[in-house]
Amino acid sequence: MPQPPSRRSLLLAATALPALGAEGKFSRAYFYSQPATKLVISDFAFGSDRRGWALGVTLAEGKRYTGAMLSTTDGGAAWTLTELKFLPRTLFALDDSMLWSVDDKNDIWFSAEGGRDWRRISKQNNALRVHFLNAETGFLVGHKKTFMRTDDGGKTWRHVPEGAQAKGNPELMTYRWINFWNGKVGVVIGSTESALRRVPRLPEYLEPEMAAYRNQPHLITSLESRDAGATWSIDEVSAFGYLHRTVIGKDGTGLSLIKFDKSFQFGGELYAFYPLMSKKSERILRLKELEFQDVLYVPGDGVYLACTERLGLLPVPTKVRVLHSSNMKEWKDIPVDYRALAQSIVLSATPSGKVFAALDQSTILALR
Repeated sequence: MPQPPSRRSLLLAATALPALGAEGKFSRAYFYSQPATKLVISDFAFGSDRRGWALGVTLAEGKRYTGAMLSTTDGGAAWTLTELKFLPRTLFALDDSMLWSVDDKNDIWFSAEGGRDWRRISKQNNALRVHFLNAETGFLVGHKKTFMRTDDGGKTWRHVPEGAQAKGNPELMTYRWINFWNGKVGVVIGSTESALRRVPRLPEYLEPEMAAYRNQPHLITSLESRDAGATWSIDEVSAFGYLHRTVIGKDGTGLSLIKFDKSFQFGGELYAFYPLMSKKSERILRLKELEFQDVLYVPGDGVYLACTERLGLLPVPTKVRVLHSSNMKEWKDIPVDYRALAQSIVLSATPSGKVFAALDQSTILALR
């Protein structure tokens, strides 16, 4: 679990990065180029080495949104765009056929055919994300301490009582991520967040009256299970920033990405944690010049950290940077297509470790 940074550590200079030198390059695998329309990718997952999906929306003139899905059946060499009848927020792939998605209205959608046919199976207020252990047993997390379980594939849900036991204000506590290791060890992580984070906001420089609410310490809560979700224990710490992403690799190494508002002096922090191990969690990276966007851990390869360059407080796409470390100590820049710009990035990898980055600016990059 992330530990609160000390006052002295917040004043330290950013970690220096080595020059370019990582093998491979992130090149365009797909680019959406329809006139007067933009494809905004919100989530990304692979179910096998050949099949993967990127879900999002197309935005046309007049702010008309349409659900969209990109799919590949050849390991990311070619992508097919399909229109969806809902606006997806998040995606979970159990395998190369069974998919679940939560949309902007908190509806849960299911496809048993690799995205060919989606159907709405249930609705849960405040839902953000689901995670399934098998075709029947799954969990749901979201706003207002929402933590639920299903044993019928997502048709019906019941509250997990430990979720409501966190100390944070229910109106502000959001569980954003749930991950399982080996189907037994589960981790749910969330943090208190301003209600402003749930709705579109003006740029920070246009909201000076909100300065007092930004970059304050937040309560970060983790729930851990060692029995496939039957029971959960709670751990809580106070820290700056808010929880954005948590991943657990197949070897049991966990990573948590903490983000800050643009006015903060750092663009993000990355922590490592180790479920079922005596090793303590540790901060492994913090930088000033980059906004942290997503993290991916590939056992045997290392950590990939997707970032965008910081450019004041303006909410505009900036240059994409991807850092890599094989030991979580030394970091290298991986070359990225010079045209790659983004405000948000989602990383994903095939089971065999081929890495991709989906940008909110109509682009999928592949590490070749």
